[in-house]
Order: sequence, then structure tokens, then C-alpha cells
Amino acid sequence: MGAAGFGLAASAAVSARAAADPLSGAALYADVKAYAALGEHRTGTAGDQACTAWLERALKREGYAVERQGFDYPVFDLEAATVTVDGASVPAFPLWTPAAGQASARITAEPARGAIAVLRFPFGTGHALEVSQAWRKPVEAAIAAGASGVVAVTENPLGELVAFNCAPKQPAWPVPVVAVAARSAALLATGSEGRISIAGAMRQGRAENLVARRPGTGKPLIVSTPKSGWFECAGERGSGIAIWLGLARRLAATDRNLVFMAASGHEFDGYGGHLFAEHLAPGPAEARGWVHIGANVASYDFALADGRITRLDHPQVSRLAAASEALLPVARKAFAGQLKYEAPIDIDKERAPGEIAEYQRRGYAPLFSLVGSHVLHHTRRDLPDVTSPAMLEPVARGLAAVVEAI
Repeated sequence: MGAAGFGLAASAAVSARAAADPLSGAALYADVKAYAALGEHRTGTAGDQACTAWLERALKREGYAVERQGFDYPVFDLEAATVTVDGASVPAFPLWTPAAGQASARITAEPARGAIAVLRFPFGTGHALEVSQAWRKPVEAAIAAGASGVVAVTENPLGELVAFNCAPKQPAWPVPVVAVAARSAALLATGSEGRISIAGAMRQGRAENLVARRPGTGKPLIVSTPKSGWFECAGERGSGIAIWLGLARRLAATDRNLVFMAASGHEFDGYGGHLFAEHLAPGPAEARGWVHIGANVASYDFALADGRITRLDHPQVSRLAAASEALLPVARKAFAGQLKYEAPIDIDKERAPGEIAEYQRRGYAPLFSLVGSHVLHHTRRDLPDVTSPAMLEPVARGLAAVVEAI
């Protein structure tokens, strides 16, 4: 069964659970698993398109009027990416924007003409939006020095390969540029002969934001979340998608005026979210407020135990709630006892994190957002076990309490 077919079957199964209580942990976790099962969610890929169709069906079933905001976006259909040294190969992943090709040369720690340059990037590189120059500038410098290829070793506490966010629609690199996991770094011995291989093809693709409206009393409240990302992104994106969908189902039974938006293009500096804010969102004066559900909002922390990736019994510490000053009292009450969320930052006094900063810049208020970093952020290991029913439900109910107060 293809991704779209699986999404149809999964959505039917999930709808029965969600009907009784859309914010129950069981209903939310079923949506996380359904989202992850659609495959990789990179912008414009089959998984991203299947997600759009799945969410569209679910929201129409709840009575929302649904619109797709489409935009052209180049898609690289990756077949394989590897780095081979002395006959031993390790998996790699392109840094955007890639082109198919190979490079065979000696490996050097410093960029040199005709060589494959090995660069190391600390944990956290490429995680956020509008920070891609932190990794692109060293890559550009290596290519300018004559490197025939670049291998980026992505440091990660668990040794995983990490994909990097990128500014939108950047030209393809003139040489192969790939990331490898930190655990593979020992293979890249300086002076060895190596080969980078990227197989695939670039095509002009199409991606879509999904916008669901339900007219009601008062000004519309906007609730947004990204739906695209690197790999299956079950914790990074899936937890937020599940809570977003649960809120849409819960609020469908009210007389609220609602706009729910799920954005593609997220890994490219929030490209789709910017398009929605610019062209389809109610203006700041016409909106009741904006609630944004960011990355890793309901995930467990992970660590290495005896060399194995192990889930811990608590959320990751690096998460936060952010609110306009007017929402601080209700946010504190709604998230009382929830690690980090119980003490939201005041974005009227401190810098707003993630996409909510863009909406604040545009003049929207009041604003509320949840967002977190994670050790499995942008890795292939970001699978459904990163979260659970017990992790999802209190976050969803806290967010519902904030939404009800706006």
C-alpha cells in the first residue's frame, strides 16, 4: 500500500478513537503513528503530499472548509548517498541543495584543491530557522579553496546523522556535499582515498499549505503548525500535528471562529508559513490571536546507555512556552507542573522563538507558542517512540486551556 493509501486507512481508524475525546493520549498517539507512517516529509515529496491529503480528509470530516495554498518548490528525489573510504561505506545525506554526482579524492581535514574536505559542525547546527549561514559559509569556503567534495560530520550526543535546515531555493552545490553521522567520523582518516556518491534527480515540484476555516462568532483565532520536515520526524513534527489536529476536532463542536494552518516548506526557513502569513492569513487587526505549535512539543529525552540509544522517563529540558504578556497568567495555570512549560517566557520583553517571532513582527497579538530542541531532531531515529500517549495528553490539554482563554 502506498503512502496515500495508508493515510486513508489510518485516518479511518484514528477517527473512531478521536470521536470520543480528540485530546486523549490514545487518539493523539494514533495520529503521530499515522503521520510517521506516511514516510519522509520533506517539502513536496510523496510523504508531504500524502500528509496534506490525510489532514484534508480529517478536517473536512469535522466540517471545516479546507483550502490548499500551493507553491512551486524544487524537489530532489534522493535514491542513495554514501561516503566510501578504503572500501568501507557509510550512509550519508545531502546538504541542501544537492545535485547528483560523485567525487573521488584524498581526504583532508583542511580544504585543499582537488581533495575531499571534512568539516565538523557542533550539535545544534542547522536546527533552527534562518541560521543556515553558520554551516553554508564553511562549505562555500571549502569549495572556493578547490575542494572536489565536502563531508560534514554532524556532532550529536547520540552519534546520529543530522540534516540541516537551509535558506529556500538555494542553487545546487557545484560539488557533492553530504553529512555523515559523528559515529562514522573515525572512517574519515586524513590522507585516505575517499568517494562521495549522490544518486537522484532534481525536479520542479509542488508543495501545499493546508488551511482549514470554520466561521463562527468573533474574530478568527489562528492555530498553526508545520507539517514538513526531514525524515519521518515523528517527535519533531508528528507530536505537533497530532495536537493541532486534536484541537481542530475539539473546537469543531464550538461556535469559535477558527483558522487552522499546517505549513509545508518548514525546513527551508519556514517558507510555507511565510507565504500563508503574507497572502492568506487574516490581518493582525482582523485576528483574535495566533497560537503556534512548534517542534518537539511532546517528546521524551534520550541518552546513551551502554552505547545504546535509550529513552528516559521525562521530557527534554530544552523546551519552552512563549506568550504575550496578557496570556502569561492563563499559560502558567494551564501548564502548571509541566517541565519548562510551567514558566512561559514573556515575548513582549524577551525575544520570541521560532515562527512566532515572524507573527509578532507582523503585529499579531496575543500570541502563544510551544517549541523545543531535541537530541533526535532532524535524525532518522526520530520515530513514534520519541513520544507516547502519556507524554502527549497533558501538553494537548494545557494548550486547549490556553486556546479557550483567547
